[in-house]
Amino acid sequence: MSKPREFYNNFQSKLISDYTISNKRMESAIINLGSFIPSSTENILDIGCGIGWSTHEFAKALPHSKVVGVDLSPVLINTASKLFSRENLRFETLDVTRELPENLFDIIVMIDVYEHIPKDNRQAFNLSLNKILSSQGRIIMACPSKFHQLWLQKNNPKGLQPVDEDIDFEVISRLSKDVNAEVTFFEYQNIWNQNDYFYAVLTKNPRYGVDEQFPELKLESKEERQARLKNQLKVEVKKNTNKNGLEKILSKLKKKVKPK
Repeated sequence: MSKPREFYNNFQSKLISDYTISNKRMESAIINLGSFIPSSTENILDIGCGIGWSTHEFAKALPHSKVVGVDLSPVLINTASKLFSRENLRFETLDVTRELPENLFDIIVMIDVYEHIPKDNRQAFNLSLNKILSSQGRIIMACPSKFHQLWLQKNNPKGLQPVDEDIDFEVISRLSKDVNAEVTFFEYQNIWNQNDYFYAVLTKNPRYGVDEQFPELKLESKEERQARLKNQLKVEVKKNTNKNGLEKILSKLKKKVKPK
């Protein structure tokens, strides 16, 4: 996995730009997937957490839950650890295609992750997820649709990552069987184009007739994010800075956040 690791080590500027200027896809995924996490949840695992944006928002909304963010890239995890600090939040460098944390989780989050698991490794990965998903646990996930992937393949192949598989309902159903769960939610989304993404929830032993409570998840404002970037990473973003301008600013950041 050295090629993907190298790719994601260099993906930091894109993720910080999305966080600072805002990214409609990511904001929608955090808010919508977060609505499936019960307030009573004890342990949450955010796989492929990147710079920790989603992990932080879940930890903030669920202060009584222990939230762990893992990512293949030590550069991204180093940045996440600097950006976000809460008592119920921690980050860890981990290649989930090789190993997963040993403890059980009530919620496993995967935002734009499952399509990057090599097809040949998929079943082994699924079975590993089954081992760490609690008896009534949920996998909540967001993926680009096969329609979006096909469009990228034909029109913008540079938009694809080193591993970028097509994921559809059949693939999600297979994952559900491998983790002994039910697909309790599956819905296409219109983020930038019609049916370009989908959200799915897989639940082990779904409860029936239980009135669960869910937190109201409110994202930090753009101003709060930019203040966090300034305070934690010493990078100041002016009010009218666009993504091109931010990339120039972030190019200076690479030296600051490389892990020791």
